[in-house]
Amino acid sequence: MQYESNLAYDLSRFDVAEQEKQNAHRQKKQEKAKQEIRMNSRSVSRSGSRVKVIASVGAVFAALCLVNVQLTTADDWARKVTDQRAALTAAQEENSLLQNRLESKVNTAYVEEYATEALGMTKVSNSQIKYLSVNTESLIEVQPDGSGSFIDGVNRWFGDLMEYIGL
Repeated sequence: MQYESNLAYDLSRFDVAEQEKQNAHRQKKQEKAKQEIRMNSRSVSRSGSRVKVIASVGAVFAALCLVNVQLTTADDWARKVTDQRAALTAAQEENSLLQNRLESKVNTAYVEEYATEALGMTKVSNSQIKYLSVNTESLIEVQPDGSGSFIDGVNRWFGDLMEYIGL
């Protein structure tokens, strides 16, 4: 066994036969590594046929296209929602403005002003008010009962028709 921690006592470095053995051993290791590399050159990615590779690439491309379509659709819907929210905000503001206009036109001062200016009306004074008293206690109204003959019913219908026509 050689002690390799101190190179001052390692005399095997000067031995030509030993160096040739080590070189041969290194070359064998390199040859073995090259053979392993050659054996592994046919990896899993290269072991498939061209059809399988093309099909795999096509599947990946189709998946990417589907993701793109989905993201585009989601973006379109998000834009539509944003546009509708903006339209809703504008409609609410317009509704608020119209409500304020309506409230200003419904108040009594506006109605009186419109009646006097646009329609030429004047306000009623107390001297123009006349009260009428009607004696309604002596009036009696009689409702005809539902019983009666067929002829009475036709007669009433004809009378109602003549009254409706105005004769």
